[in-house]
Amino acid sequence: MNQKENVFDPLTKAERSALMSKVRSMGAKSTEQAVEASLHEHKITGWEKHPASQPGKPDIYFAKCKLALFVDGCFWHGCPIHGRIPKSQIEFWTEKIEANRKRDNRVRRKMRKEGYHVMRVWEHDVKGESWIKRLQSMLKRIERNQGD
Repeated sequence: MNQKENVFDPLTKAERSALMSKVRSMGAKSTEQAVEASLHEHKITGWEKHPASQPGKPDIYFAKCKLALFVDGCFWHGCPIHGRIPKSQIEFWTEKIEANRKRDNRVRRKMRKEGYHVMRVWEHDVKGESWIKRLQSMLKRIERNQGD
């Protein structure tokens, strides 16, 4: 299948995937590393990263309480505060980011319908403490409800 998947992208899906797999963060701690560090720092255990067996492959998954944590990058998921559309290939990027948001919503609805708890965190929130407090609160609430 050498057809272009998207008329706005000059590369095939396979070519785009190969190119994107080479992109690495430069120097600074990645958002995912920051999330893991916060989980360790706050002694939050019982989680795994990117379990392929779960819908949407959450960034962090707590199997015991069926809680999926997704950390959304401000660029890739269209953050209302920091999201921006590049000035070149505007139609492609608008379509791409909107498709990501629609997929996020589909995954969230599917998981909730199947009895999962879902928490989403923006990349910019990881720098602060509010997201970890929200996670701790959610974990306690779920644990309390499971005891009923």
